[in-house]
Amino acid sequence: MRGGCSEVISIDVTLFFQVVNFLITLFILNALIIRPIRDVLARRRAHNEALAGDAGSMKDIAARKLESYEARLVHARAQMASSRDAARKAGEQDARQHLESAGAEARAIRQEAAERMRTESAAARKALEGKVAAYAESAIGKMLGA
Repeated sequence: MRGGCSEVISIDVTLFFQVVNFLITLFILNALIIRPIRDVLARRRAHNEALAGDAGSMKDIAARKLESYEARLVHARAQMASSRDAARKAGEQDARQHLESAGAEARAIRQEAAERMRTESAAARKALEGKVAAYAESAIGKMLGA
C-alpha cells in the first residue's frame, strides 16, 4: 500500500527470488524424493507383472501336467482292465482244462475199475463154475444127512 494505491502483488526483485527459490526447491524435491519414489513404483510394477506372468505360466504348466496325468491315469486304467480280463480268461481256460483233465482221469479210473471188476468177476465165475458140482454134491449130501 504505497502511495494510496492498493496493489495485490508488487513485482520486484523478491518475486524473482521467490520464483528461483521455488524452482530450486522443486528440482531438489524431484531429485531427492519424487524420482526415487517413481523408480521404486516402476520397479514394483515391473516385479508384479513378472510375478503375474510367472504365475500364469505356472498355471499353464500345472494344467498341462494335470491333463497329462489324467491321460496316463485313463491309459493305466484301460491297461489294468485289459490285464484283468486277460487274467480272468486265462484263469477260466486253465480251470476248464483242469476240470476236463480231472474228468478224463476220473473216467479212465472208472473204466479201469469196471474192467478190473469184470475180469475179477469173470475169473471168480470161472473158478466157481469148476467148483459148482462139488458144492452141489456137498449141499445135497448135507440135506440128505450124509
